[in-house]
Amino acid sequence: MSYIVFARKWRPKDFESVLGQEHVVTTLKNAISQNRVAHAYLFSGPRGVGKTTTARIFAMGLNCKNGPTPTPCGSCDSCKETANATNLDVLEIDGASNRGIDEVRTLRENIKFAPSQGKFKVYIIDEVHMLTEEAFNALLKTLEEPPSHVVFIFATTRPYKVPPTILSRCQRFDFKRLTIDEIAGKLKDIAKSEKLEIQEEALYTVVRAAEGSMRDAESMLDQLVSFCGRKIDLESAASILGMIGQEVLFDFTDKVITKDTAGILKLVDRIISGGKDMPQFLNSLIGHFRNLLIAKVGEDPQSLIDLPKESIERISAQANSFTSESLLYILSILANTQDAVRRAISQRIPLELAAIRLTRREDLSSLSSILSRLSEIEKRLEAKGNPHATQPHVQDSRREEKSNPEKNLNLSEEQFTVGVGVKNPLDVSFERICEIWPTLLRGITPKKMSVAIFLQAAQPLKLEERILTIAFARESRFNKEALEANGNRRVIENALNEILNQELRVDFKIVEALEKKVSVEEPLYEEYKEETHEVIKSALDIFGGNLKKKGPA
Repeated sequence: MSYIVFARKWRPKDFESVLGQEHVVTTLKNAISQNRVAHAYLFSGPRGVGKTTTARIFAMGLNCKNGPTPTPCGSCDSCKETANATNLDVLEIDGASNRGIDEVRTLRENIKFAPSQGKFKVYIIDEVHMLTEEAFNALLKTLEEPPSHVVFIFATTRPYKVPPTILSRCQRFDFKRLTIDEIAGKLKDIAKSEKLEIQEEALYTVVRAAEGSMRDAESMLDQLVSFCGRKIDLESAASILGMIGQEVLFDFTDKVITKDTAGILKLVDRIISGGKDMPQFLNSLIGHFRNLLIAKVGEDPQSLIDLPKESIERISAQANSFTSESLLYILSILANTQDAVRRAISQRIPLELAAIRLTRREDLSSLSSILSRLSEIEKRLEAKGNPHATQPHVQDSRREEKSNPEKNLNLSEEQFTVGVGVKNPLDVSFERICEIWPTLLRGITPKKMSVAIFLQAAQPLKLEERILTIAFARESRFNKEALEANGNRRVIENALNEILNQELRVDFKIVEALEKKVSVEEPLYEEYKEETHEVIKSALDIFGGNLKKKGPA
């Protein structure tokens, strides 16, 4: 007898052997027992979870010599022929290759004839979503009023592509993705029956690679037996399946914890030199750090992490070395690296850059906490009774400001909180925006210094339909995010309205290359140095900055 692959050899033969689909199995068994068999069913769900197998078992139960019965014997001619896909009354049709209207018309003609030996003619159409619109339309009348001896079973991985008119005529069953324990348990039974010796870590490597598909897991195990023989170890499993071993992920994480830049670069080089798939490696890393985050914030990580107990304990230990915010930051870095790897010609460079960023990171604070601290700094400024808060900014260019009263800006508390007045016809050019830019920053400074400091890293980009777009370089992404929070955008809009007497809205954008169109020569906070030295110092401590000395006049 020719060799039978594991996926066929260990395919369930009865309802009790179907894994993880109790809600489907129970309903189908009751339908047979209570003589409530519908004329059309739709089985939907991921690949390899038992849709076609369940359809065959259902057909066996309908046409068994002892049936209809929820427990087909499996030994009569009808059951054997159905299991081997040779039963003339159970037709399995591939929807991808028989998707046209002519095939459906042929099917409609054939269903008129009674079954040759069984009680029902069962049509199992796999990947039914591949049928054309015309073919679906040809099926409608048949599904609405089929012969009493016909049962349709449609299987699909994409139910959203099946027309609603078809769905409404079917009883729908959604098959679940199998859990790690269900797949691992079945693989252990197969290994025991086949007299295989497989390391537990190797077995779970197969389970993770299968991603909830029992058929995929069985096929992978079959492949490993062909390569390793009867003894399967973790190294062989990871190598053949292209998976990253769990130990590598723990090693990578340890180097992130210890900030071992040289070591993590060597590890990345070893992974690349070993021919590992970079997108797959990043997927594994993201999954590992996701598990770390779940262990950090979850109450029952074992129910949410698909790994052996020993691995979950190691993950929980590693998670103690991170804050939840740092884990979120790392996950965002890895997700961005995924996108960069897809676009890059050299996949090594984005991965190495990410590794360096992760090991060189400083203690992280969330954006909200930093903005909260800045808000406290601003309150301290107000508490000090800054005499410049209600006075116009004065500097050596007083003569120029006398000739241009717009530069002599006095922004009061009320002017920051009241709404914008009546809209005037737009009489402002982009050049005018660039001209008053330094005045804008100096006017905002005494009232909300953080907004002015964040805005100092930006440049006006364009003015279109009363929307001023302000550009930031990529390294100033934090400045952009800060200005988008806590009503800071409104502060800028009010200041523009005060200067220009125009209703303008502002938008922020990250650009590849920041073109310098305007400049502010002196530091915004220089004039307030004596009164606010301690406050400014604490603000700069947050960001690791330094006070610049004012140059000669």
